[in-house]
Amino acid sequence: MALEIYTLATVVINGAVLSEEARVTIDRRSNAQQVNTVAKGYAGDSPGAAMMTISVDNAVPSEDFEFDPGPYMLTLKPVEIKIFAAGRSLKTDGRITDDNFSHAVDSNSNLRFDARCKFANWE
Repeated sequence: MALEIYTLATVVINGAVLSEEARVTIDRRSNAQQVNTVAKGYAGDSPGAAMMTISVDNAVPSEDFEFDPGPYMLTLKPVEIKIFAAGRSLKTDGRITDDNFSHAVDSNSNLRFDARCKFANWE
């Protein structure tokens, strides 16, 4: 059995690489709705409004935030998000809806932000 080498991921927001990115999570949902009928019981699914959410955790240098999501949250200005992993890329547009700054003893400072995005496939 051969040992594998596993992928890294790179996150790009509006054309800028997030070099302080420490974690990215992509959740894709079809939002299909379950269809039930009296005669059939579970009869199938009705297509829904597919979407994705993307969460990014960024380490925070003492000089400044690498990326400040606040101005995008207040104006709901769309952002372009690209993620590169496993020799493929995922590109979408979305809006940043939430952020969270955290710090604790013996831990790095962290800025997490969440974006609600158009569904996209890995290409």
